[in-house]
Amino acid sequence: MTTNVIRDAHLNLVQSSRQLFELDPGVAIEAGPGWLFGAGSSSHPTISNAAFRTDDGLDPGELIERARDFFAPRKRGFALWARVGVPADEGLLAAAQRAGLEQVYEMPAMVLAGKTKLLAPPADVELTQVASQAEATDFWQVATEAYASNGFPQEVFAHYENHEGLTAANVTAFLARFAGRPAGISMTILSHELAGIYWVGSIPEARGRGLGRAVTAAAVAAGYEMGAESASLQASPMGEGIYRQMGFETIYRYRLFLSRPPANR
Repeated sequence: MTTNVIRDAHLNLVQSSRQLFELDPGVAIEAGPGWLFGAGSSSHPTISNAAFRTDDGLDPGELIERARDFFAPRKRGFALWARVGVPADEGLLAAAQRAGLEQVYEMPAMVLAGKTKLLAPPADVELTQVASQAEATDFWQVATEAYASNGFPQEVFAHYENHEGLTAANVTAFLARFAGRPAGISMTILSHELAGIYWVGSIPEARGRGLGRAVTAAAVAAGYEMGAESASLQASPMGEGIYRQMGFETIYRYRLFLSRPPANR
């Protein structure tokens, strides 16, 4: 995999994270020359509050210090995202450990270099593009139910009230209905010539029907239609096998480090 794809997949995540932060009207964002910090309405330290390095040349110690200065007045913990297997992040991984941050999660970053076959949803499933406030509300309700299996607290999605973000020029979101009920979701966010695939999920009752694969393929196809040259995502344990079967390959792993709120350090 080329250096450009490794870099651009990360920058797609950062840009997409910013757009997802902005779905929360109560978010505070700081974007500096080399970093992005976002503190959402939820105090959840590893989902709604995150720190990213956007310039590999930024000193890791400075990044962590700036992140703590941003989150401490808000009495927040935060997750620092670092890449395992990328030489440019070796210093960041070491600095996180020296700073006493706790490793809390790791996931593969995966890329699809070519197009994938657009799979029709199961016969009893209706797949539509999110285009209204009501559909956006259904989208996040599915996310709430789907991601509960991964330990995501319900409050995280409750604050995504800026529904216009799901219909932005570089965003396409999909909603699948099973037996008339919202049951599956996916989203693609175009940046850096990549289709970033996010929030793929289905409610427990609809799993095992090929719904996840169908909504993922729809999101990838939409990204290519918007001009992407490849697709990227960060895989959950439930989704990794599906993505690999679809042709996605792991290019590195993200390791999330937790910095606890100031009073709890």
